[in-house]
Amino acid sequence: MSEGFKNSLHLRLGGDDYRLRPTFQAIMDMEERLGGLLGLAVRAAEGDFGLKEMTVIIWACMEERLAFDKVGALILAQGLAEVSPVVRALLTLCLTGVRESPER
Repeated sequence: MSEGFKNSLHLRLGGDDYRLRPTFQAIMDMEERLGGLLGLAVRAAEGDFGLKEMTVIIWACMEERLAFDKVGALILAQGLAEVSPVVRALLTLCLTGVRESPER
């Protein structure tokens, strides 16, 4: 995981880098599939989330979305322990506020 542009993270999955941004649409997609974001963030902080939640969060925030099941397979291959810090960081961005800024 690395920070790139403001309000975004980069994640390497399957040998490719993906830019992740928690946009309004991404947050709406997360809530539609997983319920309230605040409850999800609390569970994530306690380590109580799994592959489904990780897949939804990563998939929803992908700048260029892959097929949902492909994202899940890539996360599984990478390892849940390696991907979970990125998920927590994305949820933190959602909760602390995403501020629009011009890209570099």
